[in-house]
Amino acid sequence: MESTTVWTEPGWSADTDDPEEIRLPLRIEDTMAVRAPAAPARIATCKIVGAVHGKFILITEPAIKINDRVAEVLDGNLLCSCLCDDYLYIFYSRYRNRVMGDIVSIEYPRNIEVRRIRKYTRIKVDIATKVSFGKDEPVSAKMIDISRGGCRLAFDQRVRVTKASTLTLAFELPNEITVESIEAVVQKIKRIKKITEIGLSFNTQTKESAKIADFCEICSFVCQI
Repeated sequence: MESTTVWTEPGWSADTDDPEEIRLPLRIEDTMAVRAPAAPARIATCKIVGAVHGKFILITEPAIKINDRVAEVLDGNLLCSCLCDDYLYIFYSRYRNRVMGDIVSIEYPRNIEVRRIRKYTRIKVDIATKVSFGKDEPVSAKMIDISRGGCRLAFDQRVRVTKASTLTLAFELPNEITVESIEAVVQKIKRIKKITEIGLSFNTQTKESAKIADFCEICSFVCQI
């Protein structure tokens, strides 16, 4: 993993006083992870709404859900990160003000750390998954890793499947988001006694795949910082 550091701790002792030298590749509706520097293990996710380069960034309110009724809203100094293509951008910011509704403004960073990461970072999981082979009844499997591009399933039985065949998966992500139905193409098959492992690639142009991408981005933020 390559890293280019152009940041400092939140005291704004930047390498440059000219914010025009720093440019974030922000895209509306992309996910941003936000946390308090004093408690980096607690993470809030929000959406980018807009920005004025060198001045401020507009995001949805960064809140950490405590329970169904209570959420902790992050303000003050913030540690932020966003993913764009194969790069993770990490920077310190400060809460500025509430703009309207659940939209808030944070300071545009003067320093940024840029890290190059794998396009499809594999995340180890243990997810109960229902797998449909055509019109047959769904079969139970365990998902053992996942990325934006695909996943790996383990069956406690030998299953009849061939490379390039299309399966349909249904499962609930660890962040309690349900993927109701997503198509995946078989890329690899491994059989060990009665166990069958299958490597799959997702159709990444669907609404369901966006749920997986958001989950994987959040995990990337946690793992990289």
